[in-house]
Amino acid sequence: MINEQRPLRRALVISVLGRLAHDVAARVIYPYVPEVAAGLKITEGQLGTLMSLRYGVSLGGPLFGAWADRVGHRRAMTIALLLVAIGMGLIGLSEGLIGPGLGFIISGLGSAIYIPALIAYMSDRTPYQRRGRVLGTIELTWAISGMIGVPLMGALLASHGWRAPFIGLAAAALICSGLTLLLKETLHALAKGLPVQPSQGFKAILRNRSALAFVAAWFLIFFAFENIQISYGSWLETQFGLTTTARGSISTLFGVFELMASGGSSLLLDRVGKKRGVVGGLIVATLGYAILFALGSTALPWALAAISIAFLGFEFSVVSGVSVMSELVPSARGTMLALAVSTGAIGRMLAASLGSALTANGAFTTVALISLVAGALNAGVFAIGVKERPRDTVTE
Repeated sequence: MINEQRPLRRALVISVLGRLAHDVAARVIYPYVPEVAAGLKITEGQLGTLMSLRYGVSLGGPLFGAWADRVGHRRAMTIALLLVAIGMGLIGLSEGLIGPGLGFIISGLGSAIYIPALIAYMSDRTPYQRRGRVLGTIELTWAISGMIGVPLMGALLASHGWRAPFIGLAAAALICSGLTLLLKETLHALAKGLPVQPSQGFKAILRNRSALAFVAAWFLIFFAFENIQISYGSWLETQFGLTTTARGSISTLFGVFELMASGGSSLLLDRVGKKRGVVGGLIVATLGYAILFALGSTALPWALAAISIAFLGFEFSVVSGVSVMSELVPSARGTMLALAVSTGAIGRMLAASLGSALTANGAFTTVALISLVAGALNAGVFAIGVKERPRDTVTE
């Protein structure tokens, strides 16, 4: 554990920059699905399928997490951001299905490695009692990426063409990969006496019912939200006639709600309790899905309000959940984080294909209903099945 404040601050700054580049790359397509699909010369449904490939790669996430535990989290993060850069570059420089598909797979591999390694890296450096604030600060990047990053990419798309955002993001990820090399490496798992074989980490998780319940809940969180996220850009265009610029501006609105959620979690989570924060966020997200199902198609203000509430609840529950996840199986932290990220990615993968297909056929109301059911089920699974480790049993 590194106790000095200066190394921790430097690690936090570099982590925020790297995570911001990653997050903008991960979500840049959603508001601009029609433009990107047209640029790639494929249909919107085909683009949804290609995007699902990015999440399909995460099926190997637990192996990546165990590998990161073994070789060092800084090294894993550096390689991961390099893969994101290569993937974004391939998407921006190609057309059709093969080149972009390969780009999505490579960037998905980078994401599957990067997120668990980053969380594990910072968790190793932060006492559990303060981890909600530190990890919450890092998770602010998701909100900032939506509030500022995605609209900037939209302006770049409008002025320089659909390829420009991908090329710019490839350069940003490459720079952040270099910056990550400046960080001090974590001790390898072997030196810390932690499991070094994936099977050992899996066994520890399988013996932990709370960890298994968390994995199931993490699948549902991302399935319910991705179902809406993959669909809202096209739906807002067809249902309300919103332009590219208007959809970029709306992304800023959603980003404000995400920033409120991330900031609120960072400031309040360690006081109110991490599990309580997750359950509260899930209830709010489910409320958003319910409003979207019942009233979203009736008027634009209802649609925007419902999606904003869903963004708020989703972001708060995810930011809060990361802290809970980081301490469920400390002896196999990287493996646990990677397994949860993988199941979340599977949820995204299924929802990306389902949501885009239903929306392309004019069935967005069905999309909202599916998210509503998944959200309600998720709140119950987490509330009943996940047990947060008591603070006084956590050693650093």
